[in-house]
Amino acid sequence: MSKKSPLQILKAKFGSKKELATKLAAVLEADEGESKDEHIERLSHVSNAKLLHLHALSEKVAAAGGREALTKKIADAQNKSKDEDYIASLSKHSFGWLIDNAGK
Repeated sequence: MSKKSPLQILKAKFGSKKELATKLAAVLEADEGESKDEHIERLSHVSNAKLLHLHALSEKVAAAGGREALTKKIADAQNKSKDEDYIASLSKHSFGWLIDNAGK
């Protein structure tokens, strides 16, 4: 059996690209001044493979307790759990960066 394409996986799991973009818009931060509808529209122009990757990362972040739990874990590991400016800067990083650095 051949490997499924990102489009086939997306349609099997989510039905349409718009549905996945809507789910991701609820989790990912919109650009400053961007409405929810504009955010969904922007995400719907992203490649299927990238959307699937973002969804996988968002599931990993949720399983780890969310963005706040990951930033706290990273700050604790670096003995900077009381430095609120540092923790605020950590929360601005991408899901991928947070997942990669939380395991260190």
